[in-house]
Amino acid sequence: MVATEPPKEIIQWDRRYDVKDKSTTAICFYCCDIGFQPVLNNPKKYLDKLEGYEAIIGIDSSPYDDMPLVVQKSQIYLNLAITYFYGINKKKIIPNVRLGDDRTISSLEAYPHHTLIAIGTNGFTKLKAVRDILIRQFKLVVDTLLPTGICIYGPILKEMQEYANSKNIPLYQYDSYTMKKNKEKENER
Repeated sequence: MVATEPPKEIIQWDRRYDVKDKSTTAICFYCCDIGFQPVLNNPKKYLDKLEGYEAIIGIDSSPYDDMPLVVQKSQIYLNLAITYFYGINKKKIIPNVRLGDDRTISSLEAYPHHTLIAIGTNGFTKLKAVRDILIRQFKLVVDTLLPTGICIYGPILKEMQEYANSKNIPLYQYDSYTMKKNKEKENER
């Protein structure tokens, strides 16, 4: 059920109407949780709407580190449960690895090992304290899951690239919607 090759493009759920070719595009949920709340509430209802995409990247219901632990764990569980649901319903999936604070690190045991995975970095690279957590957790993910490749939605930090290189794990970078819009603005100047 897990895709073995990275998609040509990744587009977020709330921009799905911009997709040019579903067969080479993975749909992701790296957008405001409210935008995909209906999918969380009734994933079965969206099976047909997700038809034809090259892959579905796991739900990114955000387990922020300032949430109570039980909420962080329930968000991670939703991600895993809905991703698995789509996989057993014959959709190619790419597990989205998302952790909350350090108390959620044990959830890595529930993710598949030795597969292609996805990580969203958009919004986690500006503040140094948040970057440091991202880098530390990235290293834990790599060491625990030993992925065959990582699809990164958003910027790749130098430390992430260096660590992945040291483990011979390819990173596939995809610009987020915000990054694409910022590049368009730069090109207009």
